[in-house]
Amino acid sequence: MDHSASFDHSIPVVDPEKYRSALGSFATGVTVLTTIANEKPVGTTVSAFSALSLVPPLVLVSLGLKSETLAHIKRAGFFCVNILSADQTDLAKRFATSAGASKFDGVDFVTGDNGAPRFQNTSASLECDLDDCIRGGDHDILIGYVRAVNVSPERSPLVYYRGGFVNAVSETA
Repeated sequence: MDHSASFDHSIPVVDPEKYRSALGSFATGVTVLTTIANEKPVGTTVSAFSALSLVPPLVLVSLGLKSETLAHIKRAGFFCVNILSADQTDLAKRFATSAGASKFDGVDFVTGDNGAPRFQNTSASLECDLDDCIRGGDHDILIGYVRAVNVSPERSPLVYYRGGFVNAVSETA
């Protein structure tokens, strides 16, 4: 059933500040999305990332419509989700700015199988082909078909919670 026609999305139903605060109460992992534009690496920090499907292997990532990285991923047709480890707060902060190609100065990365930059020392990385792109408010939701996976289970993840970075300690239940 399509409910979208019954709502005027231009009028907020909830207070925007309370909404933002509520969303900040949900701890998320921290990723840096990377791709190539004009033979140069580009990327941005993203916390709106999630698994979508195991079979086929799909993930989703949400990027603001004004994101330069979004435009580059759409043109390239591929990207890498670098899932940052607890000791990579500096990378998260660096890629959250709009410093262009200089973001990659001194960053330890290799070119992944799909051509996107893949960071070293991450908790994991997922090399993806762009499978679909769906508009959602002021963001586009990218659906990536995962083609290659790298995992470092010994590395604890970096977590974002209530406006700050938190080192999560990995424990086995």
